[in-house]
Amino acid sequence: MERRPRTLLWQMGLLLMAIQVLIAIVIGVVLVSEARHFYEEERVEELKQLTPWTTAFIESTGLESAALQSAVDRICAQTPGLRITVIASDGKVIVDSLESASAMDNHRFRPEVAVAIEEGSGHISRFSSTLEQDMLYYAVVVTNENKEPLFVVRTAVSMQVINTRITKLTTFIAGVLLVSLIITLLGIYLVSSWLSRRVSFLVRGGRRFASGALNHRIELPGIRELDLLAESLNQMASELETRMEMLQVQQGEVQAILQSMSNGVIALDLEGHVLSMNRAALTMLELMGREVRGHLLEEFVRDPALDGFVRLALGRAEHQFSELKLRSLGGRVMEVTGEPLFDSEDQVSGVLILLNEITHIRQLERIRTDFAANVSHELRTPIMSIQGYAELVREEKDPEQRDKYMEIVLRNIRRLSAIIEDLLSLARLEEPGSSRGLERESLVVYELLHGVRRDCMEQAQLRSIDISVEVASELKVEGNRELLHQALANLLINAVRYSEPDDEVMLLANKSPNGQIVIAVSDTGPGIAKKHLSRIFERFYRVDKGRSRQIGGTGLGLAIVKHIARVHGGSTDVVSEVGVGSQFSIYLPAGY
Repeated sequence: MERRPRTLLWQMGLLLMAIQVLIAIVIGVVLVSEARHFYEEERVEELKQLTPWTTAFIESTGLESAALQSAVDRICAQTPGLRITVIASDGKVIVDSLESASAMDNHRFRPEVAVAIEEGSGHISRFSSTLEQDMLYYAVVVTNENKEPLFVVRTAVSMQVINTRITKLTTFIAGVLLVSLIITLLGIYLVSSWLSRRVSFLVRGGRRFASGALNHRIELPGIRELDLLAESLNQMASELETRMEMLQVQQGEVQAILQSMSNGVIALDLEGHVLSMNRAALTMLELMGREVRGHLLEEFVRDPALDGFVRLALGRAEHQFSELKLRSLGGRVMEVTGEPLFDSEDQVSGVLILLNEITHIRQLERIRTDFAANVSHELRTPIMSIQGYAELVREEKDPEQRDKYMEIVLRNIRRLSAIIEDLLSLARLEEPGSSRGLERESLVVYELLHGVRRDCMEQAQLRSIDISVEVASELKVEGNRELLHQALANLLINAVRYSEPDDEVMLLANKSPNGQIVIAVSDTGPGIAKKHLSRIFERFYRVDKGRSRQIGGTGLGLAIVKHIARVHGGSTDVVSEVGVGSQFSIYLPAGY
């Protein structure tokens, strides 16, 4: 558990109280010491003034013990609390006012006596073992004419009075100290609370800055130091607000650029966790609406090819490029580029993956390749046939056989001409802006379908196939009459060719729920397997190549239908079941 720092009140109060206690103790000790010294000096002066009179009185009485005892008692009776001791020069106690002299020890080496014998007088405060209390002693030596010590007169008073005074003084000092500590603590509390409120005001302002409210400004507390701090915080917030606005603008620009890119951009850290991913990448990887930041990319896209490329890019930290076919996404083809991602210290912090989907390009390349091969094959067949039969015509002498050969040559020339014409039609339809230059008119669908039926009826009758029309007379479309006629004729001729004799082909038209006009050609022919439906509208694509060439056709009819629908802003569709039949539909915008 983190230890919280002590409050300002605690730290300041503890320090000031410790200083105050130390100062008070020092002052108290000094005062008590000086007071004791003063009181002792005062009592010593009293004893000094009394000693000459006492000495003279003792000398007049003599050293006879009984008379001396009586004289000492009279002196002490006149001065309450006074103790007088007369000591011989060898230290023997001659008489004492409070104790029996015979019971007392030798006093030669008592401090005050020793000093008096050496220096003439001396005083000291000490504990008396005889009286078992603190006493103040003053001793003076009495000498003869030769300055030889005769006896020592020692006067003493109890220290109890002085100790009582010192005790009172100590109690007073302790009381003053306690009161001052209480006053100091109260003052510190008031000042600290006052400062704390102002500091807390700054703290609340700082927390608002931290929460993102950088437009907030702290009012000046009215204290110079705190005013400077508040001004610094306000200036810091203003600068941060400006920088944050700049960063937001820059970040918005970067995000706008990234989100507007058609290429997918994925930023990964060194462990492979997603840092960011733009909209194009989310769309390509089918992750729209999912939270991917902080997760491993392989959690969402489980594709061995992409996983291997990411590991390689993270391991080498250098430019990587590859073309991948992502089977987990239906075989879509991607150009994937890996670039090292650097931090502010120019250290590699991850990898940047760029995705460019080229599935459509590869499909177009495949279609182009197939188209070139198919065109070559479709053109080569009639050309080779024309060349062969032309040589036979040149060598043949029989007019009847020559006519047969010429008929074959003409038939292949017509086939070659039809292929070329269809190719030119496709080229015109695929030109950029072909839909804008298209001449349009309002067409009644009923009339359009009956016109197509009329033109195809001859071929249908040759195969004993009936063509019926079901359409509401009020339906109209906006389009080019010739192109729409061509598209519907292609569908109708195909249906006739693949139907059995005595079958029925239907031309249908109605309005879909979304407002489009749907024109359909329905037959009961052999049907088309599902595997062919996705490619049925490609150029030269044939479900049954042998039968297709046998019944005629260039292989471009359905491709032309698809492009005619597109230049009209519509689309095509096919529904088919093997053994049941097929229905080809064209969806066109409704006309008014």
